[in-house]
Amino acid sequence: MWLADRLANLVSGLGGPRDKSTGNLHVHVPRAQAELDAAYRDNWLARKVVDIVPFDMLREWRAWQAPPEVAAALAASEARLSLRDRLLRALRLARLHGGAAILIGDGAPDPALPLDPETVGQGTLRYLHVLPRGRIQAGPIEGDPLSPWFGEPKGYTIAGGQAVHPSRVVRLLGAALPDDAVSDGWGDSVLQALLEAIDQATAASAHIAAMLPEAKQDVISVPGLSQHLSTEDGTRHLTERFAYAARMKGLFGMLLLEGDGRSPEGERYQQKQLDFSGLPEVARLFLQVAAGAADIPVTRLLGQSPAGLNATGESDIRNYHDHVAARQTVELTPAIARLDRLLIRDALGRSDPALRYAWRPLAQASEREKAEIGRLKAETAAMLAREGVVPAEALSRGVEGWLCAADLFPGIAAAFGRPAG
Repeated sequence: MWLADRLANLVSGLGGPRDKSTGNLHVHVPRAQAELDAAYRDNWLARKVVDIVPFDMLREWRAWQAPPEVAAALAASEARLSLRDRLLRALRLARLHGGAAILIGDGAPDPALPLDPETVGQGTLRYLHVLPRGRIQAGPIEGDPLSPWFGEPKGYTIAGGQAVHPSRVVRLLGAALPDDAVSDGWGDSVLQALLEAIDQATAASAHIAAMLPEAKQDVISVPGLSQHLSTEDGTRHLTERFAYAARMKGLFGMLLLEGDGRSPEGERYQQKQLDFSGLPEVARLFLQVAAGAADIPVTRLLGQSPAGLNATGESDIRNYHDHVAARQTVELTPAIARLDRLLIRDALGRSDPALRYAWRPLAQASEREKAEIGRLKAETAAMLAREGVVPAEALSRGVEGWLCAADLFPGIAAAFGRPAG
């Protein structure tokens, strides 16, 4: 016997046999890849939902916390391997299809063997290839908690049946699944749960657009209309008569009718107009629901200014930036940690566990704000130098690093011999 624990009200019928919502049942219906691809290619809102978050995650990129020559070498390796571009494409495919992979190529003859980081020297990495979910098959999930690959596929197979060791693959997932046991090594497309809201938002706009040709209709009352239409000749004469009247109205802006326009014996003309008041709010509501489902502010999703008295949208954008920064730290950084260790060896020829990087903030300060922050930091540096709290050499290096990263004076980084940013 099944027992149900829910809110019920015998007076209103809530939770009882009269409540229609008691028949609701969630059934998972997977979206086919062809449908997801079609939505991405043909629906502007679906494309923006997929593309915006990866773009914002990588828009300002990252800054290595390292000496100038080390940071320059790491940036050179990233540029040579097109890391930023590859990550952007892989993240987009992961959100669209539920997963994607980046294949790390070091020229090894057998990709089925593990990639030992100690064998990677300066300039060893040859390529980073992005593989959509349909072009790489994940093996069984490692279930041994003592294995370093616990929770990841034991291996991969790419086109042609070539086996690939997981140490050579960076796996990026879309929407998380509740249990790895029901997955095939990947996640869900972000459109799986959002496509209904996206379709409703675009359908609302489409229905309003379909009403525009019907916004104004001419209505002419013709006495004895049924008699005119009862014969072929009468129908033809009536059609020709009003076709000529329509041409007269279009050419000369006047409509000729029989009668005085008031008596029942004559023809009468009137216009019917649809009332569109309230429809913009309805369309906006559906767009807000879609934006909320996608965790993207309406101001960012639609590129419009916030509406309403004293509305600035700053809190929404700030919350969104915090959300993107959290995803960079919680999701993206661990996902590419294996690749970063190899990248360090490729750039420097050695490992350096002390190397760290920080994702640059998404919020861009105005020139006035930059100048104000610069003034405060300069006053702080002057005070520290005056009081002798910080050694002069250390303070000088800190101020030099700040000036090179602050983008206050173009060209100052090159003058100091540092990489910009």
